[in-house]
Amino acid sequence: MGNVRTSQIKKLAKQIVRDFHDQLNLDFQNNKHVVEQVCSPMTKHMRNRIAGYVTRIMRKFQDKTIQVLEEL
Repeated sequence: MGNVRTSQIKKLAKQIVRDFHDQLNLDFQNNKHVVEQVCSPMTKHMRNRIAGYVTRIMRKFQDKTIQVLEEL
């Protein structure tokens, strides 16, 4: 079974990928720091969930599953 993510997590992660894709990569730790800098104060749990989904999106982009990041 996969992880369940709320629509709020997905929406924020997609927005971050659209706007800051040049600072993101496949490293969760790097993405966690970018999310922390970009978003307003949030809980550690929410930050980690968003960073995990961002990492997943970036992995799909690298594997050519997603063609254009702006269409997210």
